[in-house]
Amino acid sequence: MAGAVERLKVISIIIRLVLILFMIPALCSCGSDESGMIARVSRVAMGTLVEISAVGSPDRTKPAIEAAFDEIRRVENLTSFHKVSGLTQINDSSGETHVKSDAELVDLIRKSVRFSEYSDGAFDITIGSIGRLWNFSGESGPRLPDRSEIEKLLPTVGSKLLKIDSDQNLVFLPVKGMALDLGAIAKGYGLDRAAETLRRMGIGSGLVNAGGDIVAFGKKAPDKPWRIGIQDPRNPGGILAVGEINDRAVVTSGDYERFFMDADRRYHHILDPKTGYPAEGLQSVTIVAPDGVTADAMSTAVFVLGKDKGLALIETMPDVAGLVVDRHGSVFMSEKARHMFELKQ
Repeated sequence: MAGAVERLKVISIIIRLVLILFMIPALCSCGSDESGMIARVSRVAMGTLVEISAVGSPDRTKPAIEAAFDEIRRVENLTSFHKVSGLTQINDSSGETHVKSDAELVDLIRKSVRFSEYSDGAFDITIGSIGRLWNFSGESGPRLPDRSEIEKLLPTVGSKLLKIDSDQNLVFLPVKGMALDLGAIAKGYGLDRAAETLRRMGIGSGLVNAGGDIVAFGKKAPDKPWRIGIQDPRNPGGILAVGEINDRAVVTSGDYERFFMDADRRYHHILDPKTGYPAEGLQSVTIVAPDGVTADAMSTAVFVLGKDKGLALIETMPDVAGLVVDRHGSVFMSEKARHMFELKQ
């Protein structure tokens, strides 16, 4: 299976990059403001292709975009699950001792715990131990673990186990083998930090696009919001819906991003913390929220919860909208999403 898995992994990466390049003209077509320019720079970061767009004159946009990419790299170095980082220091000390960590990282961990509580455990950063078994983000590629391997590690999963001292910035994983994985929230946080960097450096309108996950602020041109496309999860390069956003984040979680097939069954990277297996029932979830952290965490939570519970959770959040594609390809939208998106099916 390893050869087939590796081929699927390469194909998946190529498809995602082609889709992103296909979407860029729709997302960021040439426009103008009082300065008459939109600057765009694309680089690989956080495991995907990141494009940063900023409206303004070159003397202002160039240093702002560079600073925004620096901020994304800083967040990646802080939250990485695989490279040496503040997070890996915590994981390496599981079952042994408290770790004094960066206040920023501790705050992100606390926010993650709140999302876990709010979603009844559907979103849970303590899934890291079981995530290692599946190895979707590892260099050697994913694998299908034995059920016994998963069952052995299920007791290490659960945000309620975490011990956090915010006053001292201490984090303790009390069960040996526990591991935090911020992969379902770190990209959203990186988008937020990059957008805030652009604003801080005088950019009044911009868009940060990390593999189709987006934070946009201001307008592309006077009276012209940023226009985005949502990927069709079963039609690479196809657009499922389009919409206009302003001062919002849009994040999609899908079973097509990182997956492999075995015995005609799709295994993907979005794991259900209660079972240790990939969540079933949906193809993709797109969340629109005021910030990237919320959109990122909620897209995972809703995917794990499924259509009915997921949409019900979205409706409890006044500033959040969602679009859900079930296993059959049917599309369902929250009340607010119906006013945001136009389906292209």
